[in-house]
Amino acid sequence: SMLRQPVLRSVTMATPAWDEKAKPTESPRFSGEDESRNAIVEIMMQEQRHEWTKQRDLTVFCGTWNVNAKVPNENLEAWLCPYGAEKKAPDVYCIGIQEIVELNAMNIGMSDANSAKQSQMWEDKVEREALKGRYTKIMGKHFVGLMMVIYVRNELVLQNAISLKASEKIGVGKMGLGNKGAICIRMNFWETSICFVNTHLTAGKSKCNNRNLDFESIISKVAFKLDGRSLKIKDHDYCFWVGDLNYRLNATDLIDVYKRIRASPPDMSYLLNADQLLTERSSGRVFQGFLEQDITFLPTYKYIPGTLHYDDREDGKRRMPAWCDRVQWYTKAKTVGIGVSPTLYKRAELRCSDHKPVMAMFSTKSLVPKPKREIEHFRQALIRKLFEYENDHIPQVTLSKSTIDLGDVHFDKRAHDSLVITNTGKAMAEYHFVPVPGSMDGVAIKPWIQVHPESCVLLPGASKELHISAHVTKEFAQKFNKGAETIEHILILQLRPGRGARKHQEEGMRKSQFISVNGRYLASCFGCSLDYLCHASEAVRSRRLITLPSSKAFKVPKELWRLVDHLFRRGGLFEYELFITEGDPHQVESIIEALNTGDPFEKKVSLHSVAETLVQFLRNLKHPVFPYAILNQVEGAWGGRAMNGFCKLALRQLKPINYRVFVYVVAFIREILKHSSHNKLTVDLLVPVFSKCLFEHDVTGRAQQIMRHFLSADNFT
Repeated sequence: SMLRQPVLRSVTMATPAWDEKAKPTESPRFSGEDESRNAIVEIMMQEQRHEWTKQRDLTVFCGTWNVNAKVPNENLEAWLCPYGAEKKAPDVYCIGIQEIVELNAMNIGMSDANSAKQSQMWEDKVEREALKGRYTKIMGKHFVGLMMVIYVRNELVLQNAISLKASEKIGVGKMGLGNKGAICIRMNFWETSICFVNTHLTAGKSKCNNRNLDFESIISKVAFKLDGRSLKIKDHDYCFWVGDLNYRLNATDLIDVYKRIRASPPDMSYLLNADQLLTERSSGRVFQGFLEQDITFLPTYKYIPGTLHYDDREDGKRRMPAWCDRVQWYTKAKTVGIGVSPTLYKRAELRCSDHKPVMAMFSTKSLVPKPKREIEHFRQALIRKLFEYENDHIPQVTLSKSTIDLGDVHFDKRAHDSLVITNTGKAMAEYHFVPVPGSMDGVAIKPWIQVHPESCVLLPGASKELHISAHVTKEFAQKFNKGAETIEHILILQLRPGRGARKHQEEGMRKSQFISVNGRYLASCFGCSLDYLCHASEAVRSRRLITLPSSKAFKVPKELWRLVDHLFRRGGLFEYELFITEGDPHQVESIIEALNTGDPFEKKVSLHSVAETLVQFLRNLKHPVFPYAILNQVEGAWGGRAMNGFCKLALRQLKPINYRVFVYVVAFIREILKHSSHNKLTVDLLVPVFSKCLFEHDVTGRAQQIMRHFLSADNFT
């Protein structure tokens, strides 16, 4: 069957002539060893969608609003129906809302129920006040304070226009707890793929680089799994990205900014020149390839809730006005026959929040299949053309280089290099990778190596960049530290035989290309087991490192002790919102490097950066401090009796080293909580942080209950 999902490959081909005499039932098909050729035809069909589809207009409405955990009494038509309920009604609604609940510890780390309840309330309100039965909900998702819902006109749903729906969620900022993050929903409209993204990025005027990193994390990590393939956000024909992106104005004089806003007309040129997002995007540091309509409305933040007045009160939290709330879009350049024309970008004057909602409308082109007979005619022509290309030719390719140098490879940081493959033969060439003959593991590509694309079809003269990277995560780190694994691998690129190549296969004319992958893994304490770290005499990268006998092993890892000791000695017990306020990413990297080498920490590292490193260290141990299997084991033995007895029983099941580390960390946190009058920390705030980094897969919420008990009980051991 024809793939409904666009395929991203380097295949271009002259359009074959139509053969009106061909009958659809006579379409040639490959079988046996030639089955891969069927896949090649499907790839070529997708690359030339514009030849067997026709364009259809599709209007898309995108709305975003940070509601500040408020529920408006106002009707939503002013936001969602800018032209009136009936006039110019869009085909598709993408509605993204932020802060549907307060971003407190209970909602962030402990319960999904409140978020689900508020999300449903908003959906009901949208459907009742704006959509009024004319639209069908295709998918709705919520994630802590975020929600996004997609509606499509009933007529399009009845036409079976939508397929291949999928969604993903990801947390960013503040150690990935979910107070900031993204919801992503994708679907196909006929033969056109669209991805919708709603995000709430890191707040604060000085956190511009953190927002850029949030974007990079979302764009690189989100992948939709469909039919055995993985689709990234930019693999779609269109992407519409809404949200409270939190970019601010690079201005310092608040009074001057208010003066320019209240001028007649407002000094938009000055304000836009100070906008962080416009500056960062034009410099290529964020939202690469995305576009935004010209902004003609005033900044959407920060207002006195319930009014149309900016919050410039002397006794309030005075903030520089900013265009926090934005709508961006992306179009895949290689797709023929699609395009976006923005038609509206404005804000609505609803009053309940300290943000104003923003709306945008777009006129797009969607590709709708022609009648089946025409599509089958086109397929036949492609197959006949493919026969001509393959007949009596042997596939041949050349590589721009045969050695990949990945340099220094750090823990959980992707190191990459690339080369170019060129089809220098006269036939279509399809490559794939095969294992090294006689290798022990029998794998073509090591699990810590990523190759993209792993297989591809190249027409004569075509080239493709091959990206090769190494990514050492905690699953593999300890093997590298011990020298059992090194950044060395041979990739064997082999061509699948064409029709002509098979005739000469016995004569040895089928060739392989060898690619040598080299690099140097820099040993890291991240990804190691507690046992390994306690028996290591020095920092993991020290040349003097030896394995200590059990009688001389450290009671807890020295890396953990260094972090806790630094926080103790430098006033961490009194630091405001320690473990809640995120650290500086560059400082965190320098602290990790110091742990690995044994060097002193840099003098100016903040306590928040040290605290974040501590959380990351615990989260990236090879095995969790408190394995979930123990909770299951104790759960069955203990039943529903008192939490105190349950926790003590679970604690006694830990291995000695795990027991010592758990007690050490809990004792430290309890000491911090003794100074809550200074640091403003509470059990509610710290439970989500440490239950995630000490326990494993807290599906039932039991880990948070146990963590709460250990932090608040009079005698926790």
